[in-house]
Amino acid sequence: MDIYLSTSIDLSKVNILIAVFFCLCWLVIAKPLRLYYQSSVRFSAANVFFALSLVLGAQQFYFSGVNLWVVADLTLLITLVMYNLALRHLLVLPSDPGVIRWLLIAAAFASVLHVLGWLSANITSVSLLLMALFMLLATAWMKYRALATSFNHGIAAILSISDISLVAIIGMKSAMWLFFQRDVITAIPLSSKNSPILMWIYIVLIIFINVTAVGTTVARLIIRMKHLADHDQLTGLLNRRAFETKLADHFGLYQRYGTPFSIIMLDIDHFKRINDKYGHAAGDVAIINTANVFRETVRQTDVIARFGGEEFIILLPKQTATEALKVANKICQHVRISEWQHNTPPLTISAGCADVTMVNSQDRLLTLADYALYEAKRSGRDQSLIAKPDHTVRENNLASIKS
Repeated sequence: MDIYLSTSIDLSKVNILIAVFFCLCWLVIAKPLRLYYQSSVRFSAANVFFALSLVLGAQQFYFSGVNLWVVADLTLLITLVMYNLALRHLLVLPSDPGVIRWLLIAAAFASVLHVLGWLSANITSVSLLLMALFMLLATAWMKYRALATSFNHGIAAILSISDISLVAIIGMKSAMWLFFQRDVITAIPLSSKNSPILMWIYIVLIIFINVTAVGTTVARLIIRMKHLADHDQLTGLLNRRAFETKLADHFGLYQRYGTPFSIIMLDIDHFKRINDKYGHAAGDVAIINTANVFRETVRQTDVIARFGGEEFIILLPKQTATEALKVANKICQHVRISEWQHNTPPLTISAGCADVTMVNSQDRLLTLADYALYEAKRSGRDQSLIAKPDHTVRENNLASIKS
C-alpha cells in the first residue's frame, strides 16, 4: 500500500508548507480582518510550532547524534497548548492556566532530566507524548461540549472529527511505543522516512483541523452578529424586532393549543426631566438600572425587551393579566427602592398589563397594554393597571402623557 501512496515528493515538506500556509491565513484573519484577533494569533502560532516540530522530526534522520525528537515532541506539546488556548478564547470559555502551567512544568522537568542524562530518550519521548495526548483529549472534549451548547450535537461531532482522529492516532502511537517498540525511537511528527499512509493522514488532519477551526470562527461570528441584531446595545435586552418575533411565536401557540400568556408595557416616569436635569449619560444609567431590576425580578422564562427609548415590555408565558399585575407591582416597588445614581431622587415606572384572552391579534394586544400604561400615567404614575378590552385613547394624548 505504501508503494501506491508514496511519491517523489517529500511528504514532511508538504506538511510543513501546509502549516506555514495556514499560519499566514490566520494572520490575515487576525490583522487586516480583525476577526477574533487573539484566537487567530494563537491559531497562527499553533501552526508555526507544528511546522517547527515537523522540521525537527525530519532532521533527526540527518543528525542521528542529537536527540531532536525530544525537542520535536516538546514543540508538539506547545502546539496543542496554543490550540487549546485559541479555542478557549474563540468559544468564550474560562481559561484554565493551572492545568496548562503544570503540564508545561512537567514537560520542562522531563526535558531537563533527559538533558542531564537521568532520563532516557525513549521514556522522555513517551512522557511528552502522553502529556500531548492528555492535552488533546481535554481540548477535544472541551471543543465538543462548547459547540454542542452553542449549536447541536451533530455540528459539534462534525467539527470535532479531526480532533478525535488525532487523539486516536497519537493514542495508537503511544500504545505502540509502550508495548511493542520500546527501543525504536521516532519523532511524533512522522517524517517521510515513515509510512506514507500516516503522512497522508497527517496532511488531511492538518487541513481538516484548520478548516474546522475557520468554520468554528465563522459560526461564532454569525452567532455574534445575530446577537447584535436581536439585542439592545445599551441594556443587552432583546430589541423590539426580536421581541415581536417572540410575541408572534407565543401568539401562534395560543391559537393552536390555547396556551395563555400576558404582557406588561412599562415606561420610566418623567424620563425627559432626568435627561434635562442630569444629562443624557444619567438617562442611560437610569435605563440600565431599570433593565437590571427587571432581570432580577422576573422569571428566567419571561421575555424582557427594550421596546424603544425609556419604554420596556415583558412577556410572561402562562400568566393571566391579574398575575401580570402582581409582577408589575413588584417591579414598580423594586425600581422605586433601587439606587440608580448618588444624590438623585428615586426612579419610578408605570406599567400596563394585558393578556392574550382579551384580543384576537398581537397588534391589538400591544395596543391594549399601551393604553393601560397610558391610564397608569394619567392616574398619577408609579403604578400598574390592567387593560380593559374596550380601551381606546387618542395617539396624541398617549404621547403627551408619556413624556
